[in-house]
Amino acid sequence: MHFAQIYTPGIAQCSYVIGSGEKCVVVDPVRNIEPYIDKAEEFGMEIAAVLETHLHADFVSGHMELADRTGAQIYAPKIGNCIFPHHALDDEEEFIVENLRFKMLETPGHTPDCTITLVTDLERGEEPVLVFTGDTLLVGDIGRPDLFPNREEELAEKLFDSIKRIKELPDHVEVYPAHGMGSLCGRALSAKLWSTIGMERKQNYALQHDDLEAFKEDLLTGMPAAPDHFARCTEINREGPVLLRDTMKTTSLGPDDVAEAIEKEGYSVVDVRSYQSFAAAHIPGAFSISKHGNLPTFAGWVVPPDDKLILVMEHHDKLDKIKNSFYIVGLDNIAGYLEGSIENWINKGLPVNIVETLSVHKLRDLIDNYKVLALDTRAVSEFEEAHIKETINAPTPDIRHRYTEWDPEKPIIVLCNVGNRSMTAASLLKQKNFKRVFNVFGGTTAWSAAGFPMEAGDDEQ
Repeated sequence: MHFAQIYTPGIAQCSYVIGSGEKCVVVDPVRNIEPYIDKAEEFGMEIAAVLETHLHADFVSGHMELADRTGAQIYAPKIGNCIFPHHALDDEEEFIVENLRFKMLETPGHTPDCTITLVTDLERGEEPVLVFTGDTLLVGDIGRPDLFPNREEELAEKLFDSIKRIKELPDHVEVYPAHGMGSLCGRALSAKLWSTIGMERKQNYALQHDDLEAFKEDLLTGMPAAPDHFARCTEINREGPVLLRDTMKTTSLGPDDVAEAIEKEGYSVVDVRSYQSFAAAHIPGAFSISKHGNLPTFAGWVVPPDDKLILVMEHHDKLDKIKNSFYIVGLDNIAGYLEGSIENWINKGLPVNIVETLSVHKLRDLIDNYKVLALDTRAVSEFEEAHIKETINAPTPDIRHRYTEWDPEKPIIVLCNVGNRSMTAASLLKQKNFKRVFNVFGGTTAWSAAGFPMEAGDDEQ
């Protein structure tokens, strides 16, 4: 048996290539399929099948890309009600590829269509050797059941029953989930990307519960916010994503062309440069979503999905990599990029905006001696663990809705753990005509490194 785990950073997603003889199967692929093609070639195998454990919410899957490129058969859960060409797997249905037997078990809860798939290497015996658990069972956690509005109680109850089913599996079975630490599909995911049923039975908090009500209370408390694109990606995956070759053509655009596209066509600009570069000069109205931060998640979260996009980058040789960060969350309308980056725009005499900046030393002086409005744009859980006194928690995506709470004529300070998320927040405030927005370079990381105090709790919301 040949086996490989392929990890996609940013969304902390795990795909797999598993094969025997001359054929292999790709499990839970992302939209950029080149790593799977390369791995299959390395194994000397053809990709015979693609297996989806469920309709993924946090990314657009690569099942259609792989089927188009290789002719592979797509297998997906029947309970997912997918409308693209595929083999719909019933509960406990099996299929065989060379010497590998795959058996799907329905385990709804994280989503209504979640499944796990047991794999048996028939050359070694009749016992399963591993299980692809999708987002039902994660290392140290389980998939959150609150992604579907007003269904969290129902799905949590289904997940409780699904976990019982998983706990019946033998201890030796290796566990390979669809996500690791950093994913928003769970709450307490481990950095470790594989485990065993026996290890999870002992150490995973969610597998310790025998009481349904206690399970629901534990599971539904303290979940991170679900990004806006989760529901959108689920439906894209159900319908079958557009092939990348059929997405909008991306062209090089001069400054005048960009200015015209913004003014006359309503195109949006997404600036993926460092937050320091965005602060110094950027196109008015641009989103700042740095490629040095979590570009896929925050682009999917805050950029309107129907907008036609123009990118601003430091180096155009990174275009394909950056485009994949947008494609993976279903942002397909990348019309072009600014040729020559911001320097070309400036040299043409076109207008620029700035975001003013503060050091943590200046921030401390302002907090100690003046009444200032400072927004901590990190997640609620990060804020509650430790924050700077007198700051208000306003997670970056919430700025889109909460900006009316503050006076755009008065100075406003934003910070996060480093400066990427807070610069995204700053760009959202600048879009709403806030006159003076200050970003704190280094954020809470620099604040702590300087030896300044932080406090715990949620008193400033």
